[in-house]
Amino acid sequence: MFGDSFSFFMFIPKSFRLVHASLGLCLLGGMTWVKTVHAQFRSECDIRPIPFREDIRPPDAWETAWEAAWPEASDALQTWRTGQFKQVISVWRGWAPHAAAHQAMAERLGLPPSAAYLAWWATCDDATRLSRASWDERTVEAMLQSWKVNATPLSAMQQAHAARPRTVDLNDWARAMRTGMRLMENLELPRIHVVQTGETVYSISRTYGLPPRCLAQWNGVWDDLQPGMALIIPDLL
Repeated sequence: MFGDSFSFFMFIPKSFRLVHASLGLCLLGGMTWVKTVHAQFRSECDIRPIPFREDIRPPDAWETAWEAAWPEASDALQTWRTGQFKQVISVWRGWAPHAAAHQAMAERLGLPPSAAYLAWWATCDDATRLSRASWDERTVEAMLQSWKVNATPLSAMQQAHAARPRTVDLNDWARAMRTGMRLMENLELPRIHVVQTGETVYSISRTYGLPPRCLAQWNGVWDDLQPGMALIIPDLL
C-alpha cells in the first residue's frame, strides 16, 4: 500500500511538488513569525513590578477594628498578586479619579480614610469593570453622612456589604475589603489619565511616550474612547 502511495506521489509533476512544499514552508514560517511578533508585542507591553510605597500609612482606627474582627488575610490576595496585580490595577482605575475627593469628604466628616474607600466600593456593582471617571458623589456622601451620625467600624462594614446584592457572605467580603484597601493605598500604582473631548489612543500615547497598542491593551479600548473614561498609563519595562 505504501509503495503504491509513494508511486502516486512520484507521478505528481515535480513543479507541483515544489510549489506545494514551498507553500507549506511559507505557512510554517508565517505561523512562527506571528508567534514571534505576538510574544514581542506582549513583552513590549509588560509593566514593571509594582512596588510598595515608602510612606506606608499605618492602619487607621476602623482598619484596626476590622483586622481584629477578620484577622485572616483574604484569599483574593493571592489572586491579586498574579499577573502583576492586574486586578488591583483594574480596581485602581475605577478608584483613582475619586480618591482625593472622597477622602477629603471623609476627613471633613471626621471619618478615617478607610471609610471613603469602603463607601466607594459599597456603591459600585463591580469595581474591576469601571472605566469612567464620572460618579454619583451624592450616593457616597449620603453613606458617609450616615456613618458619621451612628456607625461603628463593624456596622459600617455590614452596611456596605448590604448596600448591594453580594455573591459572597459578609466575612469573605470584609476580608477582601480589608486586603484591597491596604493594597490600594500602599502600592505605587500606575498613573491614571481621564479622557478629554477629542483625545484618542494615539494622542494620549504621544503625551506619555507609550506605544498605542500598549495603552489599548492595558485598557481594553482602541477607537471607542469617551470623555470621562479613566485610562491606566502603564509603566512599561
